[in-house]
Amino acid sequence: MQSARRSGFSLIEALVVLAIGGMALAVIFSIGVKAGDTGFALGRRAMSVADADVAQMDFRSLVRSLSLRPPNTIDPDSDRPVIGSAKKLEADVVTERATACAPNGWQGRLTLSIDVAEGRQVLNCQAGERIVALMTLPAGQDATLAYSTDLMNWVSQYESPPQMMTIDHFKHQKLWVRLKAGPRLDVIEVGYSGAPMLWIRSSADF
Repeated sequence: MQSARRSGFSLIEALVVLAIGGMALAVIFSIGVKAGDTGFALGRRAMSVADADVAQMDFRSLVRSLSLRPPNTIDPDSDRPVIGSAKKLEADVVTERATACAPNGWQGRLTLSIDVAEGRQVLNCQAGERIVALMTLPAGQDATLAYSTDLMNWVSQYESPPQMMTIDHFKHQKLWVRLKAGPRLDVIEVGYSGAPMLWIRSSADF
């Protein structure tokens, strides 16, 4: 006599199916979490790189905006020299475009300084009373500013020359500024006096 055919799962079979399904879900969830973490990390890294690129572009723009004048056009009563040291650059600027530091146009005296905030070196920019952290500099490196008038000889102290008469009345002035913080950051940009319309005065006798 044949026994009746059994239908459905036994308790043990149901538990085995649930265990296998639970392990599969755990593996999928774990992979998803790791993928999400990886995605967020890559996103943060990309944003950090983009922020660094923007900060370097702003630094370059500010250097190009330095108010440099041919020495024989300097008025000692109104023109202030460009003064640079290893940790600070002070100059009058006419910004070529808006940056995180200042809007476009005449800004008067502007200062770029390497300071320490919360244990990290930061390049700060001050225009008027407003101080902005332009960029966070690489950790573990001594960041410095350096200056050159010929792109060959670099010095850590610079002051633009005083008024003097030269044979070439319209001799351009150039100043290369270098921001260096170890092998990861080495940015060089040049500021120059440009066309006479930028510095000529109606009272000039030449």
